[in-house]
Amino acid sequence: MKEVLKDNHHIILRFDKGEEIISALADYAEQNNIKAAAFSGIGSCSTAELGYYNPFIKDYRKKPILDNLEIVSLTGNIAMVDGKPIVHAHGLFANNEFSVIGGHVFKAEILATCEIVLTKMEGQLGRENNTELNLKLLM
Repeated sequence: MKEVLKDNHHIILRFDKGEEIISALADYAEQNNIKAAAFSGIGSCSTAELGYYNPFIKDYRKKPILDNLEIVSLTGNIAMVDGKPIVHAHGLFANNEFSVIGGHVFKAEILATCEIVLTKMEGQLGRENNTELNLKLLM
């Protein structure tokens, strides 16, 4: 990952082939003491693991995607859980047939590149467990 441009509140990051974007964003936030942020991005990935939250069983159905994909849209936030930054991301991906799939992004390994615009915020976002939904919600 490379910082391409940075000001007081915005950072443009470039991820390269082979990097796993969700864990790399969490590591970047931890190394740079980022406790509240929003981000968006585009690029391509070689594999992804997406999820669909089912409110009736209160859990995610996960689906590995083992295909080269365009990252049409990646958006999310960074908040703190137990003193660690947690990345919450949703994405929309297109394959070579121009079919689109999307959902909660658990993992995405970069194929060529991924460009992220990260907006840091003052203060700290947190998440706490909601037992009714079995989700960690913003607080």
